[in-house]
Amino acid sequence: MQRINKTLYANIRKYKIEDKVKANELLKLWDKVIADFMPHAVKQTMAISYEKGVLKIAALSKDIAYQIHLYQKRLIQMLNDLLGKRMVFKIVCEA
Repeated sequence: MQRINKTLYANIRKYKIEDKVKANELLKLWDKVIADFMPHAVKQTMAISYEKGVLKIAALSKDIAYQIHLYQKRLIQMLNDLLGKRMVFKIVCEA
């Protein structure tokens, strides 16, 4: 298994797709972060896309979108900490 992982990571670096892999990981991490920070919003939000430091989130209500806006800095910090890299600079949440 270690050999497969080593080969996989070597190819990721070789083809310079590290940022795309991290962006995909980021979209998956949203559920974990929102579950830890705002458990009531887990089933009411979804990470839609990531581009140039901006994470786009869809929310089922304006109330949840507003809460995400209020706690944006903390959520960004949590996401970047989990990624081990500063990738997210802004969260845009639309209801």
